[in-house]
Amino acid sequence: MIVYALVFGLDAAQQIVPRRLVEFLVPLGVLVYAGTGIVGILSGKNFLDYSVLAADAAHGRETGILLVEAGVLITVASTMVALFYAFSERGR
Repeated sequence: MIVYALVFGLDAAQQIVPRRLVEFLVPLGVLVYAGTGIVGILSGKNFLDYSVLAADAAHGRETGILLVEAGVLITVASTMVALFYAFSERGR
């Protein structure tokens, strides 16, 4: 999105990914990450114990790692876009 905004302009980028969506995605990624850990606690295991996410412990670890990484991806990417929007709108 940042490269798209640099090429086509900030207004074009905000039409595709509005500021409100970005502000929603930042905490959503944190909730995905934390929710993955809470499932382990609610199942009587440790925080981020992925073995409870599937019937087979190996598949549970695969699923858990995927969910945690997706949460981190969503949070980091949306935070970078939010910072870009904030800094690019400073001079307006």
